[in-house]
Amino acid sequence: MESVSTHLVDAVADPERRIAETAIRQPKDTIIYVEGELDRKFFIKHISDPKFTFTNIGRKKGKTDVISTVSEVKDSYGIVDMDYDFNSTMLTSPRLADTSQQCCLYSYVTENRGIVDTEWAIKVVRNVCNSLPYDPMINDIRNQMIDRLKFGGTQIENFVEERTKAILYRGHLGNTSETRAPAEGECTWRDVENSNGNPVRDLITNSMSHEYEVFKKKFSKKLSAAGVNDHAITEAIMLLFKELYPGYQVHESKIQNQIHWNLNQLVIDKGNSDIANSFLSKLGLIDD
Repeated sequence: MESVSTHLVDAVADPERRIAETAIRQPKDTIIYVEGELDRKFFIKHISDPKFTFTNIGRKKGKTDVISTVSEVKDSYGIVDMDYDFNSTMLTSPRLADTSQQCCLYSYVTENRGIVDTEWAIKVVRNVCNSLPYDPMINDIRNQMIDRLKFGGTQIENFVEERTKAILYRGHLGNTSETRAPAEGECTWRDVENSNGNPVRDLITNSMSHEYEVFKKKFSKKLSAAGVNDHAITEAIMLLFKELYPGYQVHESKIQNQIHWNLNQLVIDKGNSDIANSFLSKLGLIDD
């Protein structure tokens, strides 16, 4: 039912269809484009007014697509992540709003919960373990993971915070040759736990490292306030499974999807109408 209703909403909100419809008559609803499925589900849950239609801008599309679509579709609106745009200079229309100060919706919702909420991470691990095929060792493996999360809080926070900064820096660079993948390979759990680990080995090349440090110094206050990217948390939990769960390679896709889904669900559940309505207020669609 969810997929059917999603397809119907996407069809109604298709930019070309909206442009054509507006030329004939004024639509009864207000379309608000968002970057991803987490955003769409979040706003649908916490805003019940039927005159607002929230729609995902589309697969493999993101912030710039939302911005360009809003500029083309009359009377449409958009909500995007702040990302690296610390002064919201990319918001070229009053019909656009972002997660100002926080880098993404996750950090906007969890602003007062610390860099990485251990309680949330433990819930994700438990739920993912429960979704896996029966394994007589899964309870022991789950308990080991929980212990690592409980007693490795500082290291995990450092890992997630540094990766968030690297993600924002790569966004800041844009689609240039500098954003090619480094040759060091993927991170492992050792990059999380060890003080000499490299949390950004797969994001920052040697040639990028100097300017990356300049970026962090220049925007240190903005980066501190920005919170963390949910993808960085997903990656940390994924590395924990890769380190401790022998069946990781066999069930890699399922584990990654479950981590992502469970973390998103926690964000949705911990949100509320006040948070959701704050975006509508920024857009001028409701009174403060």
